[in-house]
Amino acid sequence: MASITIQVLEGFERGRIFGELPTPVTIGREEDNTIQLNDERVSRFHVKIQEDAGRVILTDLESTNGTRINGHPVQMRVLQFGDQMSIGRSLLLYGSPQQIDEQVRPAESEGTSKDEPRDFRATLHTVPTGPERAGDADASQTDDDIKALFPNGPPEIPQDLKMAQTAQLSDLVAFVHDEIAQFVDSAVEDRKGTAAQMKIERDRWQRLLKLEMQLAQYLREIADPQR
Repeated sequence: MASITIQVLEGFERGRIFGELPTPVTIGREEDNTIQLNDERVSRFHVKIQEDAGRVILTDLESTNGTRINGHPVQMRVLQFGDQMSIGRSLLLYGSPQQIDEQVRPAESEGTSKDEPRDFRATLHTVPTGPERAGDADASQTDDDIKALFPNGPPEIPQDLKMAQTAQLSDLVAFVHDEIAQFVDSAVEDRKGTAAQMKIERDRWQRLLKLEMQLAQYLREIADPQR
């Protein structure tokens, strides 16, 4: 059974550290949760964090206002140390200071002294503090406010899959790869002065949007296969 640490960066519980919590962990507005958040924008039981096959997995429990990881809406996510969870008006950080330090040390090693103190808040995205934080989060955030959903690189390919599952995963990745390749191949450079832009036909753009919607449906079905 895995144990996890959650730090509260913003919200009514700001400054609290919930350390070494045995999984599964639930977060929500009700007092029966492992972590209770005093926030009307948080659902009664908002998210569940559990361990499976050596991974710590967050699942949104059909919350009213949704869950964001590193600024991106998610339904299910394998958590990595340093991930920022936006739940209602609260901003939570997954991992202890020591775990996050070990995670970010390789990226910070260049040009940083071994003994130089690190400011972990410098790696966090800015979260609005006013009423717009929940429902209007998309409108208030800019590209600079949102860090990558996978800041440590692409996720690993799942191991120990059955032959049929491996074939299905291969087909799915090949489908996405082929669609993106056709999109990239159709782009035409339009150079104006020293600036260059890539232009594509409108039907190709619509096809890319269709692919994004297909992937969104896949993510929803994976998170809730009984839907």
